Amino acid sequence: MPPFNGGVVALVWLALTLALLNLVLRVAVVAIAPPKRRPLDGPPLKTLVVLGSGGHTAEMFALLNALSPKRYAPRTYVLADTDMTSLSKVNAFEAEIGEKYSTIDDTVDDITLERISEHQIVFMPRSREVGQSYITSVFTTLKALIHASTFFFCLKRTEMPDVILVNGPGTCLPTCVASFISRVLGMASPAIIYVESVCRVEKLSLTGLILYKLRLADYVFVQWEGLTEKYGRAVYAGRVV
Repeated sequence: MPPFNGGVVALVWLALTLALLNLVLRVAVVAIAPPKRRPLDGPPLKTLVVLGSGGHTAEMFALLNALSPKRYAPRTYVLADTDMTSLSKVNAFEAEIGEKYSTIDDTVDDITLERISEHQIVFMPRSREVGQSYITSVFTTLKALIHASTFFFCLKRTEMPDVILVNGPGTCLPTCVASFISRVLGMASPAIIYVESVCRVEKLSLTGLILYKLRLADYVFVQWEGLTEKYGRAVYAGRVV
């Protein structure tokens, strides 16, 4: 039996310790460092939009209606795999964009129209259904995180989103965590923008609180000015709806 080599073991522990410190440092830098600045008049931004259901979807489309499809394109919509209502709203919204720019805006040629109309839909499992217990939601959230991570890891660098728009549905948190992991690994650097629901007057929702406290979101916008007193890094954006 070969003699025990304490020097080799020490080197292994040193390597593991340095690797762990490097990981912790990368996580801290990604969490604290500001996102890459995008000029207002710059090139189009590949945009990933996470849709929920009901009020979340209504507020997200109110936000999208205020944004230029020329600037935020192409668009990728993330939907829960059981959410057919949001699917129909995406199709109607995109059809309206194509009709608007093809019939009203004479400055848009066919190539530009194709670019600003480009979109795709990605289905993900819900992390938590309405009324689902918090214990079982741990497992469904892990399942959703695996799907979201697979989505990001399968993207080419040129396909990575520049901006991720979220406002708190069940598919939001796994998507944001997967995006954060991709940033830690140096795969991409999308800016995560979270817009809290207008019904949140006194405190952030659970999703908003997690994204705020863990610094997973680069920007947290609220629709009630009083929330900025409780959450110093939140930004008052006025009413979306």
